[in-house]
Amino acid sequence: MHILLTNDDGISAYGLSVLEQLARPFASKITIVAPAENQSGTGRSISLHKDIAFQKVDEYRYQVGGTPADCVMMAMNVLFRDNKPDLVLSGVNHGMNVGDDVGYSGTIGAAFEAAINMVPAIALSQQHARTDADFEPTLSCGSRALEYALSLTIPERGILNINMPGKGNGTVKGIRKASLDTHKFCDEIMDGTRPDTYRIGPLVTTPEMLENSDRYWLEHGFISMSMLTMDANDSAHTNRLEDADF
Repeated sequence: MHILLTNDDGISAYGLSVLEQLARPFASKITIVAPAENQSGTGRSISLHKDIAFQKVDEYRYQVGGTPADCVMMAMNVLFRDNKPDLVLSGVNHGMNVGDDVGYSGTIGAAFEAAINMVPAIALSQQHARTDADFEPTLSCGSRALEYALSLTIPERGILNINMPGKGNGTVKGIRKASLDTHKFCDEIMDGTRPDTYRIGPLVTTPEMLENSDRYWLEHGFISMSMLTMDANDSAHTNRLEDADF
């Protein structure tokens, strides 16, 4: 199986090397196409109206001067136009991707870019990943989680979102299916370092969480798995609209 790896933390991120370790036992071939620099929070954005650097680092690694979605676009349309990879893995993100925050995530955005190219995709994230040591839950249980994930059928134009619990939540207890929580990082706006500039932060999670949601299970020491889809249609409410002619 040919597996394409990408992320949003950049090609030098420790989480990407962890992902490669997890993927090796399942892959006959691995290719890494990742951002040259950190692209956290870029969602599904793409780089328009500019040249995008695309450089070969070694025999199987490439770096892109753009977003995670750019990376997948380059892989699908430049490297593998006639022979797409069998699977895309995105991550392991330095921090959880749960709840309302999934729309901001470059990790999720890269996976969705694969999905709309009809390639199955899985996004993986590690809760509270501030240091390399924080990835211990992924290193200890990630292979079992990935093996289980590969046994699942990911729907067309959909992705599987996997989050590993933080190291401080004790021994990983298992895997739980989860809905998205409704939390988001607080939008506290702070003064920037120069006149007329601002910064978003600090990124603090809200204390409330929905039972059986992704963040709920992480806080209880479980791996959360959620199927997400590109289909943003709200058919029930759309059908209530009235057609009008002019």
